[in-house]
Amino acid sequence: MNANPPPPQFGRVALRGGLVTAGAQGFKIAIQFLSVVILARLLVPEDFGLVASVGPIVAFVGLLQDLGLQQAVIQRKEIDQRQLNQVFWLTAVVGLCAGAVVACLAPAIAAFYGDQRMWGITLASAVPLLFGSLAAVPIALMNRHLQFGQLALNDTITAAVGLLATATAAYLGLGYWSLVLGPAVSAVVALVAGWLVTRWTPSWPNLKIDGDIFRFGANLTGFNLVNFLSRNLDNILIGKYSGATELGYYDRAYKLLLFPLQNINQPLTRIMVPLLSRIHEDKQRFRDIYVRTNWLLAVITMPGIATLTLTSEQVVRLLFGERWMAVAPIFAWLGIAGLMQSVSSTTGWIFICQGKTKTMFHWGIYSSLTTVASFIVGLHWGAIGVAAAYAISGYVLRVPVLAALIHRVGPVTAGDFLGIQGLFIVSSLLAWLSYLSLPALLTSQSDLLAILVAIALNYGFALALMLAVPQSRRALLATLANVASNIG
Repeated sequence: MNANPPPPQFGRVALRGGLVTAGAQGFKIAIQFLSVVILARLLVPEDFGLVASVGPIVAFVGLLQDLGLQQAVIQRKEIDQRQLNQVFWLTAVVGLCAGAVVACLAPAIAAFYGDQRMWGITLASAVPLLFGSLAAVPIALMNRHLQFGQLALNDTITAAVGLLATATAAYLGLGYWSLVLGPAVSAVVALVAGWLVTRWTPSWPNLKIDGDIFRFGANLTGFNLVNFLSRNLDNILIGKYSGATELGYYDRAYKLLLFPLQNINQPLTRIMVPLLSRIHEDKQRFRDIYVRTNWLLAVITMPGIATLTLTSEQVVRLLFGERWMAVAPIFAWLGIAGLMQSVSSTTGWIFICQGKTKTMFHWGIYSSLTTVASFIVGLHWGAIGVAAAYAISGYVLRVPVLAALIHRVGPVTAGDFLGIQGLFIVSSLLAWLSYLSLPALLTSQSDLLAILVAIALNYGFALALMLAVPQSRRALLATLANVASNIG
């Protein structure tokens, strides 16, 4: 496989890749929603809490499994076989070491939580780390060659097989073991699929690596580490000080709301990073494409998140049942936090595609410190307090600073970034006020009817405001025109 493919036709490739990825990702989101619902009925909150207590620690070590080199392979303008071979062997060794570190941490984790079941959970959770490292280069090559359809297909198959393995184990009565079996099976499937597609073969082991590739990956890994700490310390703190049951409620709320959002942003990142990396020197084009993409992303995701937040009790009761109603207030606060995350999470494209991973690392340190501080403040009120403090601190401490940093890096401006989020926050507030003023017949008689009404209000106000504001209207019309021209 040629490591340096010819430049693509941006619009056509982005549209086809987006359509294929959206279709496959919709199926994958449905699988994950189904997983959340099915497993909530087969397992008890403690099962989720036990695995969630270990998960952040294992995943934190797992961030080292490719040292950020997978993105370096995708982002670089040119890369040769020698460099790919270096990346492969270095990531393989690092993955092996990461698995060994997690295994060695098992006794300490069990002692920290005071639960000997953590031994086996930790050891089993280390298995996917090595498989993930071995798959890093094949997956990066598929992404670099814009094989979005194959990547989407692989993700769908991996998710389906993982759910099947987890649900089967849970049905057979394996309890919390089912939650560590699924990821292991998924990792094996992803590894086999990656190698079968690319047919890339490494040569003799070589652990030396070019300095610029290593620095790019090291800064990106640094950002991922501090960002991960800020995103997962909540699980550790709640599990330690509030118990496995309350962590189980928090874990269900988090997965129900933010995992679907991640499952939109992650595949979109897979499309946009290789494409924007090819045109990053054309600043105006880079800005136009980034802004238009985020207008489209926001109009799809933000009204949906606002709907889930507004009808948190109905959603939880409909999907999980009455015994899980403690999830609802946690879910609502995480929804408020999630409103800004669909756009904020794409700012990594600006840093990665322009090779600014050092700046991205510095931002990650600030974001992590403020997030961890909010967790500590909110912990006094349990899982609900942690979710509320996280949401409030995001709007007050992180979004304004991120906007200023983006403006300094360019070419996207602070006005671009804040304008997109601001419009849909306003539309969400209008939908909320309208919902509260509706007669009880529409909002209290049926959970499903209440959710449908909230969907209509949120998307109705969002589309109306988008058409009323010139900048968003131009972005929407330009996107529609681009789609029409590339289909034709």
